[in-house]
Amino acid sequence: MWALNRQGRVPFVVSVAGHEACQVGAAFALDPSRDWSLPYYRDIAFNIALGVSPRDIFLGVFSKAADPASGGRQMPNHWSEPDLNIFTASSVIATQFPHACGIAHELKSTGQNGVVAVMSGEGATSEGDWHEAMNFAAIHKLPIVFLIENNLYAISVPVEQEVAGSVAARANGYGMPGIEVDGNDVLQVYGVFSAAVDRARAGQGPTLIEAKTYRYYAHTSDDDDKLYRSAEEVELWRRKDPIGVLHQYLVESRLLDEATEQRIDAEVTDIIAAAVKEAETAEDPQDALSHVYAKPIVPSSPVTEPEPVPPGEEVNLITAVNRSLHEILGAYPNASTFGEDVADPKGGVFKATVGLTEAYGDARSFNAPLAESLIVGVGIGKAAAGGRPIAEIQFADFIHPAFDQIVSEAARISYRTNGRWACPLVIRVPYGGGIHGALYHSQSIEAFYTHVPGLKVVVPSTPA
Repeated sequence: MWALNRQGRVPFVVSVAGHEACQVGAAFALDPSRDWSLPYYRDIAFNIALGVSPRDIFLGVFSKAADPASGGRQMPNHWSEPDLNIFTASSVIATQFPHACGIAHELKSTGQNGVVAVMSGEGATSEGDWHEAMNFAAIHKLPIVFLIENNLYAISVPVEQEVAGSVAARANGYGMPGIEVDGNDVLQVYGVFSAAVDRARAGQGPTLIEAKTYRYYAHTSDDDDKLYRSAEEVELWRRKDPIGVLHQYLVESRLLDEATEQRIDAEVTDIIAAAVKEAETAEDPQDALSHVYAKPIVPSSPVTEPEPVPPGEEVNLITAVNRSLHEILGAYPNASTFGEDVADPKGGVFKATVGLTEAYGDARSFNAPLAESLIVGVGIGKAAAGGRPIAEIQFADFIHPAFDQIVSEAARISYRTNGRWACPLVIRVPYGGGIHGALYHSQSIEAFYTHVPGLKVVVPSTPA
């Protein structure tokens, strides 16, 4: 892959070299028929071990129309494969963690026995989305395994300048196990990850695993790692190469003879060569505009006369919202609503959700921590796993921490997966209300979001 870039045949690549053991060990502990994965951009070996073919990976590297992850619309290594429960990833760091929580919450609340694995480098653990997800996962004892592949650098920033203390030790603050493992030993990783999966599947909650490893190449093909680390440091870590470690174990245990090794090398070389040839000659994308919306709104005939007053009892807007939510949760067993102060007995600061928890249970109407990005991200994950979530932001003024989750994630999911994923999420956002809320309880933010492709903005009126 690196050679293809240096030959000028592909514009951009990300290397996995050095991370193979922690990724393969994790993948072999999962069952993709029921478990879900949210890998990050370096997880090539994880995807291959889980069942993504080299051909499919190279279709993404060459940005071809048949690329199953995005139809050539995203950069390479932005994984997505619905058939293997691999949820779509973007370029935004750490947004996948709230998605993992949403998927896990939906699996748990609907009685499915799946486990969610979510990965990143150690750099992502500085993001708020990671901490919000760790907190939510621990509160709800969600079946999640957090795998942090600590390769000592966030691009050029060394670990001592980006991580205070130990990543694994942070788990203590969230009341979950935190385990540090040699990320270059595939058998150790498999053992630790398998135990974490078994623990999650048994209903005992999440686990954080920090796999200590190293990347041998630059961050990406656009990076020059000679600017921030020495050749001697890289060579020292190459002596701990995970493939070499496994090879030595297999030979010393008399599990791999020379003839078998040569045969495997030849088979792999042929598979990669065929995958590159097929991908490079595949058809380029021709359509850049489809799937912006999973269900586009098609304008009907223009309105030329005022609409008649709808029949029914006249009520105020809050009562109409509350009755609508009761009607929706009653009609759709996979519908749920959640946010700050949503659950009974409070039932929302405007009382819009009163009675929902009592009527439908605390798995379908529940409180969320004060974390707007998490609230929307959980909604995205629940929608991916088959739910029909209604996420509430308490006041429109406070929606801005969720900007990435709304604009970079929810609005893009249909487009960036070429229609293979949708995001049937409703975000309910009250504003105004006549409460004399001054500067930070009175803003109207809807105009901004109407300019974002992939979002539909609705302001209800004339409730009936």
